[in-house]
Amino acid sequence: MDTAFDNYFALSEILRQDLTTLLDGESDSQQWRRNYIRVSASLIEGYVHCLRDMCAVSFACTAPNISAKEVEAIQSERNFDANERLKLTLRAAYKLFELSPPPDFGGSEWLRAQRVLTKRHLLMHPKTPADLEIPDALWLELREDVTWLIEQLFNFISTLQKKYGG
Repeated sequence: MDTAFDNYFALSEILRQDLTTLLDGESDSQQWRRNYIRVSASLIEGYVHCLRDMCAVSFACTAPNISAKEVEAIQSERNFDANERLKLTLRAAYKLFELSPPPDFGGSEWLRAQRVLTKRHLLMHPKTPADLEIPDALWLELREDVTWLIEQLFNFISTLQKKYGG
């Protein structure tokens, strides 16, 4: 468990610095918007990976039950897309560490937030110029969606620290 947490702290520091540095040079250009989505998605996926490592430790000890899909998401990231992996991992982490309240994945925020990782995929694997465009209306929503996703991840760590100290 110590190794998983040490990796989380080291990785999160680098990813947060990347995002902070990017935000220091904020602009309204398409290039900046694309980079914001890429850097934010890296932070989100890095945190989810660290949570998976923390949760995997539970398989070697007595822990609360989680669903078969949650177990699979923790054991094999390849079987799920990034959005499903995020949802299943975060849900499992709340159960395994006996934290509450868990994030609400049934609301409109989650439905919208899934666009962030979908857009990141298009940015990283573009097939047409349209894949690289982030129109103004979508941009405003994507910023809110990134914030919602990051809050869910930060809330987990904050709740964990409150319960177990640290």
